[in-house]
Amino acid sequence: MTVSAEKPTRCVAGIVIYRPEWEALQRLVASLTDDVTTIAIYANWPVSGEEQQALEAGAGAAELVVLRPGLNRGLGAAYNVLRQLAEACGSEFLLLLDQDSRPPAGLVGALAATYRDLTSRGERVAVVGPQPVDIEGEAMRLSAVRAQLRGEGDPVRSRFVISSGSLIGLDALAAIGAFRGDYFIDAIDIEWCLRAGAAGYSIWVDPAVSMPHQLGRGVIRLPLGLLLTDQPARRLYTYVRNQLAMLRLPHVPMRHKAKFLISLPVRLAVHLVHHRFSRDCVTALANGLIDGARNRLGPPDRALIPWRNAGLGSRFARNAGAAADAASGPRPA
Repeated sequence: MTVSAEKPTRCVAGIVIYRPEWEALQRLVASLTDDVTTIAIYANWPVSGEEQQALEAGAGAAELVVLRPGLNRGLGAAYNVLRQLAEACGSEFLLLLDQDSRPPAGLVGALAATYRDLTSRGERVAVVGPQPVDIEGEAMRLSAVRAQLRGEGDPVRSRFVISSGSLIGLDALAAIGAFRGDYFIDAIDIEWCLRAGAAGYSIWVDPAVSMPHQLGRGVIRLPLGLLLTDQPARRLYTYVRNQLAMLRLPHVPMRHKAKFLISLPVRLAVHLVHHRFSRDCVTALANGLIDGARNRLGPPDRALIPWRNAGLGSRFARNAGAAADAASGPRPA
């Protein structure tokens, strides 16, 4: 859906990058120029002066800001810094995007209109996200709470939304609290949305606004139409660890906890078979189970993936862990 706006929404579009494909990033920046007032690049990867100039040229009338943390602090810490920037800019909203997101023209204006409309109806809205679609254009299933308010195409209340493409009201974000920096990556959006729901806020998806979304390296198709996301070993570690850690949190509904625990043995078995019981996979899953049970969070240094291939080391991971702890949200009881 393409929606034209008379002027950009008072919104900071925050893009977290790590090993980006620069042409795709430039296209993403250019697609936002008429929709937002500020585009912020949180660079978990070096950005040269020449690359920054190219991004600034593509940003057009929107201000482009490049944030350089100096090391990979993870998504939660990045989101919290982007929130601080949006507040400093006097923005109404924060839009979160992955580096490979492909938002349609007018996405921000359309989601902002939905946000304000829902608010005018008395809803305490935390976030509105687009309808995610896969690479084939099929709508991904939503964790719906109830049916649409009026009819087909109307906003759907959900338990959580994917962070990429989500438009968050800064007033709601201030009330709900920071993102979990200690999760580093995976389940950060789920935990924050569930915390918002427990605080009396609502989470929405607008089916009239769709955005392509690539989950991991694709999907693993199982019988009865079941799908699992195909992830590298270090992401399996953070997924299992963070989901287990969420079981401690009182604001996570029992339904979510039960669903995860029931499905966990199947998930473990499928990933082990899919990865052919590779040492990396076995180690990542085993350490994810141990660290999740112990509530040992921070960067995924215990996934025992060959960080040297990414130019990282144990010292990097320790520094990132300290940074993530400093930027983390509320700790579990």
